[in-house]
Amino acid sequence: MKKLIFFIFSFLILYVNSQDIKLGGSCELIDSNSPCFSNLNYTKFYLPPGDSIAQLNKNVSDIMGLIEFTSSECKPNAINLICLKSYPKCETFNETLSNNTNISFNLPSLPCNSICMKAETPCKSFIDSFSNLLKDLSCNSIFSNGEPMFPINSTDYKIKETNNFDFNFNVQCNDLIIFDNASSVINCPAPLLNAKDYVLPGKTTYYYITDSCILDCPFEIYPSKTHILNTTNYVLTSISFITCIFMILTFGVLPNKITHRMESILSFSCGGCITALSLFIQSRQNHFNCSSDPGRFKSQSDYLCLLTGLIFQFGAITSIFWAPMIAFDFFITSRLSKIRKFGLYRIFIWSLIFILTALPAFGGKYSATVATSCWINSDDGSAWQYISFYIPSWCAMGLLCIFSILSVINVSKMYMKSPNRRILFFNIKIIITCLILLFNLTFASSLKFYMEDRMDTYFDAIAVWAECISKGDPSQCELHAPGYELKALNVVVVSILGFCIFIGYGLDPIVIQIWKESEKLKWIVDKLGLNDFIKLGSETSTTNTSGSGSGSRSDKRQSKIKMSKLSTTIETSTETSGEN
Repeated sequence: MKKLIFFIFSFLILYVNSQDIKLGGSCELIDSNSPCFSNLNYTKFYLPPGDSIAQLNKNVSDIMGLIEFTSSECKPNAINLICLKSYPKCETFNETLSNNTNISFNLPSLPCNSICMKAETPCKSFIDSFSNLLKDLSCNSIFSNGEPMFPINSTDYKIKETNNFDFNFNVQCNDLIIFDNASSVINCPAPLLNAKDYVLPGKTTYYYITDSCILDCPFEIYPSKTHILNTTNYVLTSISFITCIFMILTFGVLPNKITHRMESILSFSCGGCITALSLFIQSRQNHFNCSSDPGRFKSQSDYLCLLTGLIFQFGAITSIFWAPMIAFDFFITSRLSKIRKFGLYRIFIWSLIFILTALPAFGGKYSATVATSCWINSDDGSAWQYISFYIPSWCAMGLLCIFSILSVINVSKMYMKSPNRRILFFNIKIIITCLILLFNLTFASSLKFYMEDRMDTYFDAIAVWAECISKGDPSQCELHAPGYELKALNVVVVSILGFCIFIGYGLDPIVIQIWKESEKLKWIVDKLGLNDFIKLGSETSTTNTSGSGSGSRSDKRQSKIKMSKLSTTIETSTETSGEN
C-alpha cells in the first residue's frame, strides 16, 4: 500500500509547501475547537488576511485524519509540523512613524528547519520508492519572495511603504516540540483496524492500507452491488450443478457401455459439479472469507478454507483439462477415425490434475483475499498460480483452440462434398460449444492480468475512500472501485461451465436413446413396478453422433459411399471404440 502513503503524504507536504507568506494579518486566539489546541504552548497565532479560523480548523482536521494512516514514529512529528505551520506563533512589533504615530506589525514565527527534518525523516521512509515525491518533500523549500519556508534560525521580514516607512524585522523560528500522550498512538478511522492491536504473530492474511492500519473483514469492494453478484452466482451455479448431475447420469451412470467421448464428457461434468459444490459450501456461511480473528482473512490453517480451495482447484482443473479432450475426440470423429491409447491419456490427465491440486497445499498457498474466496494466493509474484493453474490452463486452451479449428476445417470439407443439414447442425452446435468454453476459460484467466494492469486505479480509489473515512462518518464513504462489469462477467463465465457442456451434448436425441436403452434404468423401473407407466425401448441403432468417439475402417468406406448416412456410420463405430 505504498501508493496510498504516497497519496497521503503528497497531500500533506503540498499543503504545507503551498502556503505563501501573506502579511497584514492579525493575531488570533487559538480556538479550543482547533485540532492543535492541545499541541501548542502559546495562545495566539498569526492568521493571514482573508483567511477564516473555521476553514483553517477544517483543513487541519482533514490532514490530521490522514496522518492517522502513518506510523507511530511519523505521526507525532507530522502533527507537530502541521500545527506549527498552520497556527504559527504571532509576534507583534510596535513602531513609531516620523509623525509620531504608533503602528503595530503582526508577523508569523515559522517552524524551524529542525522541526521539518524531524518530520521528514520518519515519514519519508514510507515512500522512498517514489522518487518523484522527493522534490515536494523538501525542508529546503522557499516562498516566492525567496525566504525559506523552514528557516534554520530566523526569518527577515521587509515591510515598506513609499514615502512613509521602511522597516526590517527579524523573527526567530519556532522549534517547539510538544507531544501529548496520544500523539504517537495510531487511531485508524473506522472501519479500519489498528494493526498493532489485531495482527496476530504467525498469521499473514491481513490486508494493510498503511503500515499501521488494516482492512476489517468483511470488506466489500462493490458494497452496493455485492448482493447482485452473490445472487447471480448462486442462481447460475445451481443451474450448472443440476445440468452437470444430469450429464453425469446420462453419460456415466445409465449407458450400457461408456465410450471415449462419454468418459470425456463425464469427466468434464464431474469437474463442473465439484466446482459448483465448492461455491455452495462458501455460500452457506456469511462472510466466508473472514476468519474468527478480527481483520484476518481465512488462510490454509482454517480447515474449511483449505477444503474449499482444494475442491475448487480440483474441479476447475478437471473441467479445463478434459475440455480439449472432448474437442480432440470430435476432431478424430470428424476424420472418421478413433482415439488410440486412450488409457494413457486418462492416466496422464488425472495424475496431472491431482498433482496441480496438491502442490499449492504443500506450499501452504490456499487462502482467501479481499476480492476472491479461498484459492491459491498471489504471494511470490503469483508464481504458484502460474505453475499450478494459469500455465497448464493456457496449454489446455491452446489444444482446445487447435482441435476446434481443425474440426471446423474437416466438417466444412465434409459438408462441401455431401451437404447434410442435420449433421451440419449437430457439428456446428459442438463447435459453438467448444468456442464458448474457449472464451470462458480465456476470459477467466486473462482477467487477472487486466486487474494487475489496473492496480494503480484500484489504489487511487482506495486512497480517495481512505481520505473520506478519515474526515468523519464512514457510512457516507463508498469505495468506487473500477471493473465491476468485468467482475460480473467473470462470475457468469465461471458459474456456467457445466451448463456449456449441457448445451453441446445434453440437448441431443442420443440422450433420449441412452435413457430408453439403459439396462440400469429398466431394472429400477421394474423394481418400482412402474412398467405400466414408463415405457422404455429396446436397443436399436441410433441416427446421431453424440455417443461415439471413433470409427472403424469399414465405416469409413461406407461414409465415402453415402455421406447422408454419416451419423449412422459414426454411431455404428461406437461398438468398436467402447473399450478403454
